[in-house]
Amino acid sequence: MLGDAAPSRAGWHRMRQPILREAEERLAGPLFLIFNPRAGLGLGRVAAITAALRERGLTFSGAMTTQGGDARTLSRLACLGDFRAIVAVGGDGTTNEVVNGFASSSGEIDPRAVLGLIPSGTAQDFARGAGVPSERDAAIERLATGREALLDVGRIRFPDGRVHLFVNACGAGFDAVVAGRAADARAVFTSIPAHLIGFASTLADYRATQIHVTFDADDGRQAEFTCGQIVVANGPSYAGFLRLAPAASVEDGLLDVVVLGDVDRIDVLLNLPRALAGAELPSNKVAVYRARSLALASDRKTLVQADGEVIGHLPVEVDVLPGALRLIR
Repeated sequence: MLGDAAPSRAGWHRMRQPILREAEERLAGPLFLIFNPRAGLGLGRVAAITAALRERGLTFSGAMTTQGGDARTLSRLACLGDFRAIVAVGGDGTTNEVVNGFASSSGEIDPRAVLGLIPSGTAQDFARGAGVPSERDAAIERLATGREALLDVGRIRFPDGRVHLFVNACGAGFDAVVAGRAADARAVFTSIPAHLIGFASTLADYRATQIHVTFDADDGRQAEFTCGQIVVANGPSYAGFLRLAPAASVEDGLLDVVVLGDVDRIDVLLNLPRALAGAELPSNKVAVYRARSLALASDRKTLVQADGEVIGHLPVEVDVLPGALRLIR
């Protein structure tokens, strides 16, 4: 454990009282920090963060993850303590696990759970879209003085009843294969080289799959079609730099559905710079819709990723939980 306010045994095992307190009272409460050392957090950076928190007068406890899934477990346990907020110190993957720790088996988020962020690591798509500063001291200042905002969360449901939430984006097809190969490469390389290796190896033997998409668009039209790649965006930033859905918002109660048609390796290479710049992509290759829910299926074994981590295969149903996540920003 790290910090100043180690939870009592009773604190871990009792549900928190409903948080209907004045803002000053909430701001005075302790934080629980979940550090992901895989997100570029060496002991020196952890020490710098804890020193900055103490300098700002914030009380806190914390723990480090040692393997995938730890952040979710720690988050679930911390929800039983009297913490003002549970703070993810890492990237989108860490945040994803922490938020999934807030959720019930049906994916509904505990309304008493509050998320804080100290961004660290490669991709900070969710923090960027949610308006949380990427700079350490500015993010800590927000924890001290920021207000709570209610943000949307995406929910993925599998046929076996399993549910997984995503805070920024999920996808099926090319990007999920990249995520899977990057995860394998992280056993040897750090995050950025691992993702480059994952992208290059996936592109080298890329074969478009056929994903069947069904949804009711926000304008009332029912859409049903087949595509080679789909990204369901809650926020505007994607994969650290891409802007596939620049108009997406984490506060509009909608998901931006980015559908890529029959694209080959040349299309990917030609249009990657445009996506990096947030420019509009060719309409004959890419279409963007808005929806509250959709169903995805495929005749082939097609991977699904959530916030950059592979979580399973199609088929899935995806929907949005409007304003379900309380975030300090």
